Amino acid sequence: MLSSRRKQRGLALLMALMIVVIATTIAVSIIYEEKFTIRKTGHIYRMDRANLYAVGLEDWARIYLREDRQDSTVDSLDESWASGIPGLPIEGGYLNGYLEDEQAKFNLNSLVISEVALKRFERLCDNLGVEGNFIPALMDWIDEDFDIRYPDGMEENYESYRVANREMADISELLLVHNVTPEIYDKLKPYITALPTPTTLNVNTMSEVIFQSLGSEGEVSKFIEERDDNPYDSIADFIERLQIPLEEEGLSVDTKFFRAHGQVVQGEQVFKLTSLLYRDDKGNTIVLNRTLGQF
Repeated sequence: MLSSRRKQRGLALLMALMIVVIATTIAVSIIYEEKFTIRKTGHIYRMDRANLYAVGLEDWARIYLREDRQDSTVDSLDESWASGIPGLPIEGGYLNGYLEDEQAKFNLNSLVISEVALKRFERLCDNLGVEGNFIPALMDWIDEDFDIRYPDGMEENYESYRVANREMADISELLLVHNVTPEIYDKLKPYITALPTPTTLNVNTMSEVIFQSLGSEGEVSKFIEERDDNPYDSIADFIERLQIPLEEEGLSVDTKFFRAHGQVVQGEQVFKLTSLLYRDDKGNTIVLNRTLGQF
């Protein structure tokens, strides 16, 4: 009888211990889930706040561009829009941003509508030490027909995808074009863009490399010196001051397409914004596309 009672007490004690263990496990799980939820909520809050700051940077860019068009019809690197935003303190971190003239670069979508643009792009490749055998395939990628350009064109022979036969939406598409290697892409990337319409090159913002692709024998140093002292107010002024014979087609002193770059830092998290902006002749701006994410 005594042995039976001891067994019952032992069993009761064991069950009590099991209940305590289970209750403790549940309590620990609840505390962990609560901490995880708090961290997750904090992360979402920081992301939402960073997104708002990033869109605010985009609004800053649009305001600058609108005011700039009201002040002048010429776009150059000595204007306010080109100065950027230095690091500004905000709650939990800082932000900065800058505007980039996309018409300071060569627009790949201009290739199929302009022989002059094609010659300039061929010079750009040559100056960069890039083999130009991919250019016929690139033009086949952009044009609307299925006629192969010789000698290195490509229309329907891609293994796992079809030729686009439309304007490029992003320069990264270049990596899909026949004969384009990552090395070629990396060399061209700083000097090319893909805009939704054919565009001009702004002589007031173009780089020395793009200037050299125009086909002139003019000195790069003189081009930069003249521009820094007094931005060109017309293409006629540009040619007269540099005394260089070249094709005026496809050149301008104003810009319609800009790219806004922004960075918002919240603690250890970094959020980046890239937006393509279009500005019309009256200064009205619209966002054509936007990339926003955590890095």
